[in-house]
Amino acid sequence: MVPKRLRYFIHRNPALGPELSRILASELRRFYRLGCGAGPAQIHVIQRFGSKVNLHVHVHAVVSDGGFVLEEGRLRFAPSAEPSPEAIAALSLRIRRRVLLRMLRLGAIPEESARELLARPRGGFSLNGEVRIPDSDRPALERLLRYVLRPALSVKRLSYRPGEDRVRYRPKKGAPG
Repeated sequence: MVPKRLRYFIHRNPALGPELSRILASELRRFYRLGCGAGPAQIHVIQRFGSKVNLHVHVHAVVSDGGFVLEEGRLRFAPSAEPSPEAIAALSLRIRRRVLLRMLRLGAIPEESARELLARPRGGFSLNGEVRIPDSDRPALERLLRYVLRPALSVKRLSYRPGEDRVRYRPKKGAPG
């Protein structure tokens, strides 16, 4: 998750979303190479909305639990141990630092904002590594990918009132609007 303070800047400058994803991919590659000696398969999706259809820029990443190594012309999967909460926290700190420094170099955020976010223990960044799907559970993987790729609005939550000439949206959380 990206701190609220940065969401505006990332939303305002569309080039920053891919920068966020690039840094995440790079750090995940480093993390897994240290853990299992190989880079993981990764899918990243930049979402710019929350469940209330509010501005909530964040990156969803689906990452393999290990990496792929080329041996004698064939790919071999090298599984990785499940990361500890401490390892996830350390990874989150590395990502936070790199994102803030990159945004500063690009002139995308004020120096004061970066200093304040770097001074906080987590600075509003969070990384969740709790969702794990066994390789044999293809339906669960499909549900995860559908969630990651979902659009901002659900057609099921939209209704039209012709007499009032009004469209209404009922979000999962928060008041309808």
